[in-house]
Amino acid sequence: MSTSSSSQSSTLKIGIIGFGPFAQFLAKTMIKQGHILRATSRSDHSQLCQDLGISYFRDMVTFLEADNDIILFCTSILSLLEDKETKGCRMLEMSCEEHDRMAARSQFLTHTIGRILSEMEIKSIPMNTKGFESLVQLKEGTVKDSFDLFSGLFICIRFAKQELKNLEISFEKVKQKLLDKMNVMQNVNDSNL
Repeated sequence: MSTSSSSQSSTLKIGIIGFGPFAQFLAKTMIKQGHILRATSRSDHSQLCQDLGISYFRDMVTFLEADNDIILFCTSILSLLEDKETKGCRMLEMSCEEHDRMAARSQFLTHTIGRILSEMEIKSIPMNTKGFESLVQLKEGTVKDSFDLFSGLFICIRFAKQELKNLEISFEKVKQKLLDKMNVMQNVNDSNL
């Protein structure tokens, strides 16, 4: 396969909502990678988009009707702060490292457990406990997301690999505790004979 046909097959049509400094930074990188970009924003960035070769949409409906493979939300922090009360969100101030650690723990770990439960093919049973039903709901919620999203969490969140290792180590510790307890119980039973 030639390089040109390989790059053409991986070209994405990417829509960007919110075209502030962060989106502009991303756009320049994605243009260099050969992607086709479209943007919309509350502020008028039509001239900048024209200069960069990006299709700019003043109307959100028209933008959403465009044939985008992916849509990125790059709204400003101020926009998020304005909407946080009405949307039930709260903003947390933290470093990038803290964010990545928390994302690895909350998002990646949750998706990993959900994927494991899916591989085990768990489903509701007549004897569901509340805890088991929570596991079924976790599985169902995570498998609704694509495997690409899950693998993206693993690849892009720098602490995800450590969380996976922690999960493996913790599983082995719990397994060993169970085996040790079983051996103690068998030794007690054998000594009572």
